[in-house]
Amino acid sequence: MSSRAVKRLLKERGVDELSEAASRLEAATPEKEVTENTSSKTNIFDLLMGGGDDDQEETEEEEDEGQRSEGEMQSAKPQQVAKVSVATDEAEVNSEDRKKSKNKSKKGKGKNKSKGKGRAKAAAGGDANDLSMAEFEAQLDAIQSQQGESTDSGSVKHVDSAQKKGKGAAIGVQLSREQQQNRALLVVDSKHLDSQAEIRRMFGSGAAKSNNASQQVRGRVMQASRLKRMTLTQPKATWPPMRASPGIEMKQLSVDERSDKQMVETMKNDPTGGTWFALEHTTRFRTIQLEFLGAVESHNPDAISRIVYHYPYHVDALLQLSEILKQTGGDFGEAGELVERALYAFECGFAPRFSPTNGMGRLDFRRVESRGLFLALFRHMQFMARRGCWRTAFEVNKALLSLDPVQDPYGALLTLDFHALKSKQYDYVCQFADEWTWSSVELPNLAYSRALAEFMLEGGGKKGKERSRDTGKRSSSSSSSSMDLLVEAILVFPTAIPPLLSKANIDVDPVILTHPYFQDEHIPDTTELTHMQLAVQMFVERHNSLYRTPETGRWLQEGLLLALERIALAEATGIDDATSERGRAAKRRLCTYVVPENISRHVLVADMESMKAGLPEHIRSAESFAFDPLPPKDSINVYDEFLGMGIAADRIPGGFVEVDGEMIDLEELQQGNAGYIAQLIDRLRRNLGIAGEEDIVDPGTSEDELDQDWSDHGESDLDDGVPE
Repeated sequence: MSSRAVKRLLKERGVDELSEAASRLEAATPEKEVTENTSSKTNIFDLLMGGGDDDQEETEEEEDEGQRSEGEMQSAKPQQVAKVSVATDEAEVNSEDRKKSKNKSKKGKGKNKSKGKGRAKAAAGGDANDLSMAEFEAQLDAIQSQQGESTDSGSVKHVDSAQKKGKGAAIGVQLSREQQQNRALLVVDSKHLDSQAEIRRMFGSGAAKSNNASQQVRGRVMQASRLKRMTLTQPKATWPPMRASPGIEMKQLSVDERSDKQMVETMKNDPTGGTWFALEHTTRFRTIQLEFLGAVESHNPDAISRIVYHYPYHVDALLQLSEILKQTGGDFGEAGELVERALYAFECGFAPRFSPTNGMGRLDFRRVESRGLFLALFRHMQFMARRGCWRTAFEVNKALLSLDPVQDPYGALLTLDFHALKSKQYDYVCQFADEWTWSSVELPNLAYSRALAEFMLEGGGKKGKERSRDTGKRSSSSSSSSMDLLVEAILVFPTAIPPLLSKANIDVDPVILTHPYFQDEHIPDTTELTHMQLAVQMFVERHNSLYRTPETGRWLQEGLLLALERIALAEATGIDDATSERGRAAKRRLCTYVVPENISRHVLVADMESMKAGLPEHIRSAESFAFDPLPPKDSINVYDEFLGMGIAADRIPGGFVEVDGEMIDLEELQQGNAGYIAQLIDRLRRNLGIAGEEDIVDPGTSEDELDQDWSDHGESDLDDGVPE
């Protein structure tokens, strides 16, 4: 059989696929085994019929029959046969080895060539030219079947590994099916956390370049590359150098801890299966924190600015100054950058096992050290939404919810659906409403957003191109039409319709809105709002812009008419359906003046001034700070004694506060008695483990806190415009 016939047959039998399979098998083979059998690698033609280089094959066939037979199979072992390579460079090397069979190859492949030729002839049963077509095809089938079995077994192992990771093996925990579904809704896509990348996707690379042009200060470009890249935010060229750790440390909490029984019970009863952590302040941070709290009590913005100037990565000072800039009409861009810097400082202290993106990291909100991260994420989400970076805001919203999805201290559920709709994540809204079980989804915003998302997926947009391609992942309940879901939302939360139609400028018959079903239950002679009223007003204030298109307006009008028909039918027959029962249950749960703490906290930080007056009286009168708004009732705050000098007189009968087992007269403190103030601060320092003021030489970095990654920067190229 000639070499041309062999090549033609190999081409017909799929030699390219055979070569790819051999390459995959070779890559999957352990390195040790490949090293031991390096001398047995050969060309596919050497294995099957002893041919040489393709370009010289016909010439060698005419000139020397012996040279053509020198490249016969050198081994009959299956493992060596499976590692055959058809690369051209190996064929050339083998051709040189045949021409110089008496010389040793530089790579060791030509050693003992004559012995190999003899074994190959014996294994092949004679010269390759003597093979019949049937024998040749039989050997080719054997090689293909061996390689097919090897690749199949390798793919099965890969699939098994992927399935294990899907069940929580990748994060070191075993999750139930319900926990897997809920966790999947909290996983953050880290590639969408970069707001600059989102701006480039929306407006092109030129927009991002022009946005950063003013920030490229000479002498700072190298600084941005030397700061560590993080997940939640990226360092900027204008940021001051970080010469030491920001003073934030994170530890993992364990159920074996006896110091905090409440936290142990929380972890034992946690339905999420997450891993709990807590942030702590170092001794250096606590020293600076006392100075910061003194500046806060003085109500002097310049004092806060000086602390940020001297300690550019003090997280509480950054959050406080950012809010001051925002409320006084300052630069919103600078205010947002201060929040990003605080997030960066927080992330520098994350524990190795904590990830803000995998949906499994939980944080103890009771601790004052941990609450700053919740607030930084919420404000970062606000600034991203203000810039129009809706996908970034959506991913940050998920990260905020994942820190405590059951308690939800900042009401992340009240904004998650809005950011998902603005970023066109319609499938996510439907999936969340169907599968989320870790907290109640019976809220006005989620009910109406679920219907609107389905409407957009049905082609309700202007061009009708929002049709989902991922319907296989959604549950069977998502088969309901958007109109049915809208009617259900109207029947369960009817009081949202009048203000929504008014805000969205949708014309309807005023007689319809006078129906008692749409009237709000409100007790006169009171300025406080019920839980239902707060939830409805926040929904209307935030979502009204989504209903201003002509298509959405008509859809909302049609749903309102269908809802009225069902209301009239229920009144005529006296028979209530399941939707009406849901509406009554929602009223019983939400029509109360007992407003949850997380809803009140959300109103305070969400820049909704019109609703702050409707909060309960004890919330409006409570004194809180911009860096820690509305602390929880079970707060754990090591700095309470210091802050108590200004506010404890309203909380403690008799005007006394207990410090270190002794009662201190607050009246004398408020009159400026320096002796009492010094006494209180000294005792507070001892409680915090901080040395006395006379012992403090430098409140900077101690040797045990110095981080080489932050302190390796040269002073010459980093001190340009940076305070000492």
